[in-house]
Amino acid sequence: MARRFHPERVEYDIRIAHPDPVYAAAGATLWTTAAVDAVTPKPLNDLDALKDYALALVSRLQDFAEHNFSPPGDVPSFSLRHDAYRKVRAMVREKDGAALAEVHADGRVSLPGELDPELRGRLTGLVNVGLPMILRSVDQGGYESALESLVKARSVVNSMLQAVLNMAVSGPEPVPRDKLAAALRVSPADLERWYAGRSST
Repeated sequence: MARRFHPERVEYDIRIAHPDPVYAAAGATLWTTAAVDAVTPKPLNDLDALKDYALALVSRLQDFAEHNFSPPGDVPSFSLRHDAYRKVRAMVREKDGAALAEVHADGRVSLPGELDPELRGRLTGLVNVGLPMILRSVDQGGYESALESLVKARSVVNSMLQAVLNMAVSGPEPVPRDKLAAALRVSPADLERWYAGRSST
């Protein structure tokens, strides 16, 4: 039997600099909730219904982004609007706080158990094309080229780690931080770098 979803609130988040100056200097960020809408409970019968529900929030999220990040009184340019859209998200949550969907102002929606399609495509490309080409460069003595490709590959893997960690701590059944740190073979303090959004080491 398909799972039914019961959204009861929508949180509108903005991206802020990490409060730790060391992480902030490295570009780390955090999501913080700036507004919350209580919604009338309406059971959704499957993932397709949940996705339609989440997509219906995109225009409201865009208005939220423009209200918070565009110059007052001006019609924002495309570049300003695009920058504003990257700084916001909406989280659809159930009564107990479990995350049902993450909505972005450009129309992307992530549902429980899903990875961002672009990230998934990049990982597939890395496995099917990128890594064999890196090995070939090494075989041919092209170490500089191989190192450059490995840096790009590390960026993809770091993005994957970030995406999975975000889902693990905000999903329907959040995983304790100590277990996530053990899975990564790092200390719980080191885990904060990933959860804060830092994409490179």
